[in-house]
Amino acid sequence: MPQSRFLIEALDLEQWCPVLQTMLPVDDLEALRAILAGTADDDPELEKTYFLDDEELAAIVATFNVSFDAAQLDSKDLEISLCRWRSSDRTPYLTHTGYELPLLLEGRKKLARMSDLYPPMTFEGENRFEHWVAKGVLHREEVKEPFDKPIQSRGQTYLGHRTVYYTPKGEEWRIPASKLIWDASGKSGGWNEYFERLEGMLFGYEDWQNDWWIKRGITGGGFGGMSCCCTVTAAGLAWIEATGFRALPPIDRPTLTILMHDWENEADQYAAMLGDPESVAVARFNMLGRDFMNFWASQRGGPWDLPAGRIAEFNRFLRGSVEIVARRDDPLPSKLSDPTAGRPYWAGIYPQSGRNRPNTRRSR
Repeated sequence: MPQSRFLIEALDLEQWCPVLQTMLPVDDLEALRAILAGTADDDPELEKTYFLDDEELAAIVATFNVSFDAAQLDSKDLEISLCRWRSSDRTPYLTHTGYELPLLLEGRKKLARMSDLYPPMTFEGENRFEHWVAKGVLHREEVKEPFDKPIQSRGQTYLGHRTVYYTPKGEEWRIPASKLIWDASGKSGGWNEYFERLEGMLFGYEDWQNDWWIKRGITGGGFGGMSCCCTVTAAGLAWIEATGFRALPPIDRPTLTILMHDWENEADQYAAMLGDPESVAVARFNMLGRDFMNFWASQRGGPWDLPAGRIAEFNRFLRGSVEIVARRDDPLPSKLSDPTAGRPYWAGIYPQSGRNRPNTRRSR
């Protein structure tokens, strides 16, 4: 069995960011599961995030001979968690996600945007941001976008989408600029590398960091949102090529089956999809989670069957181009692309933590 790698992390609840991390190589998943004391029984591959008490942390350190000494920190209020390490964590610079508050206070981050469904009307750690708003250090704006009708997701009912913006004082202009970029992208064929660069500049990323991110984004077929895929027939592939890879093709069957793209096992996923004798290629595309969710009664996991009559409507919400990532006649390597590209910001379809706390990720 190949070795699994996990990350042990200490989150400072006052600064609201990680302050200590260590890699945990694991050869025996069952030994780790035993330490988690029954909370991982429904998680065969330990894909969730688990919050560790002192006893569990000590057992992991002793069993796996790993060094993790939170006592060395000055932090008074720490939360220790365990999650799988992903190859997508190889970004060669500090991504802002998870470090928004200290980077805003240092002036390294110029704009933060926190987005999720509501209710609830707060995101995790919002009180720590509000502390600095009250002190006059940060500026805050909130936008609520109600749905036409409530939707069901993650076992709950949601009424709309809520976004909260923060900037350091003096950088407030970045909020309307960000809204303008998103509005422009919706009126000009969808998100692309040019909008992505402008947004990265508004967030406060350096030019070389934007260059790296965009190069990986182009390689991976999109920027942000959810990466999904579907199979196409020979006629569908010809249609996509004829339209300049701008949309999914019409079909002559009742529904189009859509899958969440599996960055970790994409070669196996493509091979399985091409097992359909009528399919000649796999198409990958991106869409914002809040747009995607409007097409389904439930979001968890997929696959999703899109009625043929709604494909044209679905195409209006695609971000960037449709990419042909596998063809029946081409060999499928064991690893097809870099999973750092196109990482989704919306966490509604991702596994929740082992202790019923959302593993929410936000914009880069």
